[in-house]
Amino acid sequence: MASLSGTKIKDTFNIILKLATSALSGTKQSVQDGDGNNSALKLSTSDVEVAGALSIVPQPATSSTELTALLIATSGTVVTRELDTSAFGSASITANLPLAATGNTIGVTDPVNLSQLTAATALNADKYLIWDESTSAYKYILFSDLVTFVQSAAGSTNFLPVLSLVANAGTSIPTASTVVSWQSIASGAGKSSTAGFSATDQIQLLDAAELRSSIAINVSGTYKFEVCMQIESSSGTPVVNAKIVENSNTATFQEMNQTMNSQNLGVVTLTGTRQVTAGEDFSIFLSSSIAATYSTNSYCIVTQIA
Repeated sequence: MASLSGTKIKDTFNIILKLATSALSGTKQSVQDGDGNNSALKLSTSDVEVAGALSIVPQPATSSTELTALLIATSGTVVTRELDTSAFGSASITANLPLAATGNTIGVTDPVNLSQLTAATALNADKYLIWDESTSAYKYILFSDLVTFVQSAAGSTNFLPVLSLVANAGTSIPTASTVVSWQSIASGAGKSSTAGFSATDQIQLLDAAELRSSIAINVSGTYKFEVCMQIESSSGTPVVNAKIVENSNTATFQEMNQTMNSQNLGVVTLTGTRQVTAGEDFSIFLSSSIAATYSTNSYCIVTQIA
């Protein structure tokens, strides 16, 4: 019915909208039809309430220049808020290292983008980021505490980072096989001192106070020796020989020969496992076909595995 003109109230009262109980006031009332059926709308002199979906037709076009938004306050009322232009566009995200941002995605950067710590610059106070499973949270652990944990952890009996030594910097490698001398680091957890494996002195570095060339084992058992020598050469591609020798009988139990690359830099690694009788001691020997040196990034680690 398009118009009420010319109609009688008795014929149209059921399609006429009215308030539920009284005239319009400060109290919200349901808007009803003539039969008393409530609509989704409530009215007062100051409020409009919609019980259900509120549709706006036609919908306005999306535009980054329109910054006024309709929001629902905690009271349930609709309020407006002026937003920044970035709310409708691509926000610029800046991430500090070690994080990196690509578009709207943040992740951990490639470690090559960070400054490097070396064996010569690492300290006991340096920290590792670690996930604490017991509290489901990220925490940090000091290098010295990590060393203590690894030494006592189940399945890693007597792992000895105490022997992760800084080699005597820039030491020349002769053509005749010669023992490697290791340079002492200040004493302390995770540092190179004269003994390892706690107070039992189960393993010791022997010889001069600051340059030590012999690794002595004082408790019988099975030990793994891991040696890594960083080799540098001013020219050519030297062939480097490295070996682990038991000193009492000069017997070699692990040996390798490796040709360095054309960039005059290479790494020689060898690993050997041996049943050791208390009192035996060992040395690392090197030789090179042409002039070369081993650097401060060289190290030796000894682990008791049985």
